[in-house]
Amino acid sequence: MNINRIQFLTVPVTDQARAQDFYVGKLGFDLLVDVSGPHGRFVMVGPKGAETGIVLVDRPVGGLDHDARVHFQLSTADVDADIEELRAQGLDVGDAEEMPWGRVTSLKDPDGNAMGLLEPSGYGDWPR
Repeated sequence: MNINRIQFLTVPVTDQARAQDFYVGKLGFDLLVDVSGPHGRFVMVGPKGAETGIVLVDRPVGGLDHDARVHFQLSTADVDADIEELRAQGLDVGDAEEMPWGRVTSLKDPDGNAMGLLEPSGYGDWPR
């Protein structure tokens, strides 16, 4: 096999501009791609320096069940500082919880897609 990384995850949204504002404006992601394509606008965002992006799709593409919601986990160096910053922006973010693999919280994007924020503790071979 020659697979060497995850290029992007597809996240269904109802409004690409609103979703882009959330991921770029609230989470501080970079806008990686914003072009017209054969299936409409292709918008990909991602954390600064990340090798994997999130594509925000507003219609079914490639067999995607557009009504399904997704969950993904984001890694952070300081979950408590991120919680404070996100709450200051008016987002509903849970309190951090201690888990064997680190401190974790969760939140949802404007379309109800769930994401976790994990400050890894070095549990086993957990990637950082």
